[in-house]
Amino acid sequence: MGDGRRTTRLKGLGVTLVLAVLLARGLGLAGCAGSSSTSGGTGDDLGLVSPGKLSVVSDLANPPFDYIEEGTTNPAGFEVELMQALAQKLGLECEFLPAQKFDSIIPMIKQGGKADVGASNFTITDERLEEIDFTDAYIDSNQGVVTSAALAGPVEADYSSALDQAGVTVAVQAGTTGEAWARENLPRANVVALDDPIAALTGVQSGLYQAAVADLPVMQYEVLNSYSQLKVALQVPTGEQYGIVVSKDNPRLTAALDEALAEARADGTLDALEQKWFGASEGSAGSASMAATAGSGDSSATDAGDVMVEKATARPNENGGSGVIGGMDTRLTWEGTVHVPAGISSVTLSLPEGSTFDGSSTRVTVLDGLDRVSVDATAKPSGTSLEVDFATPIPDGSLLRLEVTDMQFPAAGGDYSVGGSYATAGGATGSLADSPSISIIKNTPVQAVVNWLDGQAWVGAWNSVPFLNMFFKPQLLVTSFVSLFQGWLVCLALVVVAYPFAILLGLAFALMKISKHRVLRAIAIVYINLLRGTPLFLQIYIMFFGLPMLGINIDNNVLGVIVIAINSSAYQAEIFRAGIQSIPQGQYEASASLGMTGMQTMLWIILPQTVRRVIPTITSDFITSYKDTSLLSSVGVMELMMFSKNLTTVSGNITPYIAAAVYYLIVTLPLTKAVGVVERRLYDAEHGAGPRPKEPGEATGEKASGAPAGGAPEPRASMVESLAAPFRSHVRTDGGVADAL
Repeated sequence: MGDGRRTTRLKGLGVTLVLAVLLARGLGLAGCAGSSSTSGGTGDDLGLVSPGKLSVVSDLANPPFDYIEEGTTNPAGFEVELMQALAQKLGLECEFLPAQKFDSIIPMIKQGGKADVGASNFTITDERLEEIDFTDAYIDSNQGVVTSAALAGPVEADYSSALDQAGVTVAVQAGTTGEAWARENLPRANVVALDDPIAALTGVQSGLYQAAVADLPVMQYEVLNSYSQLKVALQVPTGEQYGIVVSKDNPRLTAALDEALAEARADGTLDALEQKWFGASEGSAGSASMAATAGSGDSSATDAGDVMVEKATARPNENGGSGVIGGMDTRLTWEGTVHVPAGISSVTLSLPEGSTFDGSSTRVTVLDGLDRVSVDATAKPSGTSLEVDFATPIPDGSLLRLEVTDMQFPAAGGDYSVGGSYATAGGATGSLADSPSISIIKNTPVQAVVNWLDGQAWVGAWNSVPFLNMFFKPQLLVTSFVSLFQGWLVCLALVVVAYPFAILLGLAFALMKISKHRVLRAIAIVYINLLRGTPLFLQIYIMFFGLPMLGINIDNNVLGVIVIAINSSAYQAEIFRAGIQSIPQGQYEASASLGMTGMQTMLWIILPQTVRRVIPTITSDFITSYKDTSLLSSVGVMELMMFSKNLTTVSGNITPYIAAAVYYLIVTLPLTKAVGVVERRLYDAEHGAGPRPKEPGEATGEKASGAPAGGAPEPRASMVESLAAPFRSHVRTDGGVADAL
């Protein structure tokens, strides 16, 4: 009886413990839900794609911010843990979607339906704010320029002289502020936009590119952990701030995330994550900052101190181009380093007549080294001058940056410098040295067409439809067709030059594969199976990144031809082999009975028939190779897709890809039609309905009567004539009746 009572008590205790655990978990969940009420409400009213889940999209290629944990498929990094913490504060489950290309994330969030937010080192910019919303900033950052150790010294001393030169290739991540900085500050260099900073760093390490520009924390992390042969040669103090991307159609989610961010900042969650992922070394000195090394101003010191003008640049505003057009809105970026003990209270920028600051907006950034300094400022545009007053003086040693959006340079074009003056906190004044000149061009015919379209009511109605605006924007179609033309020519040149080599290589390996010699067969089998069994993308990476590491440096376009030719030759080999083996054995026996050698048989009997049979398949493979040239854009070859990718990242619109598709169709549709015609003629020829060679006298309408006795034999048709026979119109006789075909 006692044992039974003990068992009953234990069972009762077990039930009690289970109930207690369930109650505790219930209270925990209730507490989580309670916290969500302080951060913008429950998930049901946040317009989420999946109820109860915060769906996040990222490129997962920017360690330590976001990446795939080694050996797993799990996302990791600072932003990953930040989004998980914010989701928990909102009472939601955080779900990271499969990685997307960086330049596709904003369009995905803008269109909606797939992801709620984007988190992938997105810098808050005025241009992006026109397309989507941002949460409050969660971290400050800068840009880093990575080079080889040998080039680091010259770049540190004067980045412009070392990198802003023809023949220098700078790799960036497409659609980033790093790309914008490179295109604006290194206009003479060849800037190639890649899918992620890892590809850019790999190219620098292999010697394919001279420099890579990306977010400074990412560059520092990669150089420390993976690319130890490289060096962060330059820390560019951009003072940019990262925010979470949210659709403009979901302001409730933006507000809720802002509240969750404020809570994370107040309770120390954000500080703990920064300490974990960046430590005390974040933003510390390790290489010269641009503020200290890239200055070019020469203002003489006075009692008012000195403001050294670092640079003045303008963002390209030519649709589909890289020029700065006068008379059109653009963004002026001016930088100066303050050397005034008392600090400065205002700065006035001035431009020549014909320019205007009217209607512009000004973003002020102040940096102490690489750290952003909060400052309140008021901008007063007035014609050709812009006065910016600061609530508190800009301290001595700070870098001051003014980004003036929607200003205009003179419509006549020319080279213009930015001048001006400043006032100190003590009431003294000083003059600003003229900045390096900015080249301005006149309006172009293409831009004139775009401006005309901007003023059309039907264009506005068309663009008001989201789908049409994203994929078929008329203004972008015009500029894309013009801008992509050069890339289309490169694309055509690559495949047209590569294909003859591919055919010759393919035929050679086809003959090797059917050879009687075992060694030749083995070589051909390995070659064909290796190339057909691996992705062309991998072969491109091996050739472009591997050869420079072996000391073999080849022009990118030439290397592109080689890769396309080698890859296509493997498929050509199988096409030719199948064609040769499709010829009936009787053809070989008949040739041997006529005393022809094996080589003569192959050259004059087998190959002409083989070529005729494989022409449709070879043409189809040509079309495939033509489209495969798009993969070369992944390593910076400036072909059709590379041009369209650049336009897409600048515009945030898919229309350039549609224009690229049209250029592809210009070639593929006629070739597809030609393949159909050739296949039909070959079918007719092999089934007795095709053309026949002319008999003597038929060309003049005379009845054929055979060759005269003792006359000379008919000359043997050349190889070219044999190949062309099925595609020519002939006259044949049938029972003595002349029939024209």
